[in-house]
Amino acid sequence: MDSAGGGLTVLEWAILGVVTVLLAVLAVHALAVPPGPPAGLVYSALEETGDCLAVSGDVYGYALACGSVDGVDLWCGRPDPSRMGSISCSVRLFVGDLGSVDMGRATVEIAARDGTERLARTAEAPVRPGNWTIVRTGHTVPFRQADDDTLLEPGERFDLLVYPSRPFVPGETFRVCITPPGGVPLTVERTVPPRITPVMDLG
Repeated sequence: MDSAGGGLTVLEWAILGVVTVLLAVLAVHALAVPPGPPAGLVYSALEETGDCLAVSGDVYGYALACGSVDGVDLWCGRPDPSRMGSISCSVRLFVGDLGSVDMGRATVEIAARDGTERLARTAEAPVRPGNWTIVRTGHTVPFRQADDDTLLEPGERFDLLVYPSRPFVPGETFRVCITPPGGVPLTVERTVPPRITPVMDLG
C-alpha cells in the first residue's frame, strides 16, 4: 500500500511486527523467570573481595614481661627479659577489596619449631598467654574513624596483639597465621632478633 495514501507499507508493517514480537518475548521472560540471587561478572568480582588481609606497617615483638605492652596489660607468670613473649601487627583489607572481614570470627594461629598453637580471642584485661586481642581500630584516611565493631572494612586498620603460650628465644623463626572466616589466610613469618630488647621492630 502506498504510504502517501495514509496507510503503512509492507516494510513498516514488518518492522512493527518484529518489534511487537520482541516486546512480547521480553515480557514473557521477565514474568516467567523467578527472581534469583544476583549474578554476573561484576557481582562475582565483588563477592570475592573482602576476604584478603594485608599487613599494614611493621611487625613488633616485645620481651616477656609483666605490665603494659602497646597499651594493653599482660599477665605474665614468669617474666624473662631474655625471651620474646608477644607480637603486635596491624592488618587492613587488601588494596581493592570492597567487602569486609569479621575479625571477631577470625582464627589466629602461631607456628614455631615445636608445633602450632591456635590462640583464643579475648577482650579481657589483662591478656593471658594463649590469647590474642584487637588493641585498637583506626582509619587510613585522614579525619576518618573506624566503626566501633569488629568488622574490618575498606580503609580501616586493626592493631592486633598476639600472646602465645610459649615465648620465643633469640634466632627462632615463627609464623603468625590470621584466617578470616571463609577467607584467605594471611601468614606473617619473622625471626626473633639475636638480642632481646623491650621493644623490637621485626620488619
